[in-house]
Amino acid sequence: MHSLEPSLDNALIEDIVTRTVDELTPYGLFNFNAPRQTLMGEGAILRIGEMLGKLDVTHVLVVADRVVHEKGLMKSMERSLERVGIEFTIYPAITQEPDETVVASATELLTRNKADFVLGFGGGSALDAAKAIALAGSSQSSLHQLAEPGFSGRRSVGLGAVPTTAGTGSEVTDISVIMRADRRHKFVIKNVDLMPDLAIVDPGLMLNLPPMVTAATGIDALTHAIEAYGARNSHPLAKALAICAIQSIAEALPIVVGNGGEKAARLTMSTASYKAGLAFSNSGLGLVHAISHQIGPRCNLAHGVANGILLPYVMKFNALVCQREYAAIAHMLGVTHAGMTERERCMASIDAVRQLLSDIGLPEDLAGTNIRRDDFSAIAIEALTDVCIRANPRDVTEVDIVKLLEEACGTKKNL
Repeated sequence: MHSLEPSLDNALIEDIVTRTVDELTPYGLFNFNAPRQTLMGEGAILRIGEMLGKLDVTHVLVVADRVVHEKGLMKSMERSLERVGIEFTIYPAITQEPDETVVASATELLTRNKADFVLGFGGGSALDAAKAIALAGSSQSSLHQLAEPGFSGRRSVGLGAVPTTAGTGSEVTDISVIMRADRRHKFVIKNVDLMPDLAIVDPGLMLNLPPMVTAATGIDALTHAIEAYGARNSHPLAKALAICAIQSIAEALPIVVGNGGEKAARLTMSTASYKAGLAFSNSGLGLVHAISHQIGPRCNLAHGVANGILLPYVMKFNALVCQREYAAIAHMLGVTHAGMTERERCMASIDAVRQLLSDIGLPEDLAGTNIRRDDFSAIAIEALTDVCIRANPRDVTEVDIVKLLEEACGTKKNL
């Protein structure tokens, strides 16, 4: 009796088996993305013209923080570009958190001027805007399209970042957060082409920051590092960067809040923010950011302040699965001693974060904001759809988030 089924060629069978084995074999892989070039240190901004000249840049669109521009912090950059003959157009319209109308306007300017490089200059909002503008302009896409899952547009213009705060880490991340036109919600866009090609980190540009801005941005960096260290997708490189950043921030942040002109501490904070940015860009964040993206616009809270308020509450929630990680963090925060159990070290790390917030003058809860109990469920639902929630180490439900908000408002304190 003959089979009617066609016989498979032995070579074809071998190829199928080999492909299957090759697909199943890799285990524990992780990506690590970083800017192609970074220059860090006091006076680094004076080298920007030389560096862009080597990249054959002809015209730069500089997306700038309005206050930074008004204070004259961009003069060194302008001189450096002029000396090498690179044209530039300054768009100094970034105030607080930019919305999609600002990005659309600057994207049109990018196209009209035929700029071949976009440079963000200022705090995290200016850098995030520059990144979105570069990708949107290159791909002729709206922010709505950039935020869609599976977006396939690519960036063709160059992209650089000059941070004037030590906190957001936007100069080394592939994420951009932009306000929607309603000013109540945000686009959280993650795309490999949002990673700058060039980062110039000059702590000299940060010496005149007000103490509360220093405090808020510094806590943002600490939140990045702690969330990255415990993230579900964290890996050895991200953990190494995150844990080093935590130790540096714990040492330097109180100093720069109390003495903003301390150059060595400013450099330490700049490098710590950079490390934390690399860590979370490559491992993910978590529940703190997922919630703060929702409550920041609602309560008119600066991003770093919102993160700082939420951080201890979320750490306590995540401690169920992050006891070992938080115990290690306690050591870097300098709050461990011989004989402590892992759980005691874990809880000590949370207490240390709360103490740091108090020391630098940031609020410990949401009691003084205009957040409404009636909005908790809506906030929770939106947080569960935020891209940052994916890397949170503990599974989260709407009920969990509502309880966290109740605790953070002081109505259900148990910390």
